[in-house]
Amino acid sequence: MNSWKIRFLGIALMVIGGFLFVWSVRDITAEWPQIFVGLLSVFSTAMGFGLLIMPLEDLTEVESKNNLETKKHP
Repeated sequence: MNSWKIRFLGIALMVIGGFLFVWSVRDITAEWPQIFVGLLSVFSTAMGFGLLIMPLEDLTEVESKNNLETKKHP
């Protein structure tokens, strides 16, 4: 995946988590569904944030590092 696709997925997950949280607090009245949707909102927001701050390397950088390591240790 391209880095911009991963970043966009992170932003989308954070937005979905925000909508789930608002929906869980405002519209769901039963206790257990509200808990599960709230936990799902926290999980999706955390995964989105993790994707946003995850360090990404280009494929060329990874290949050059692998080539250097194999040349050092044949």
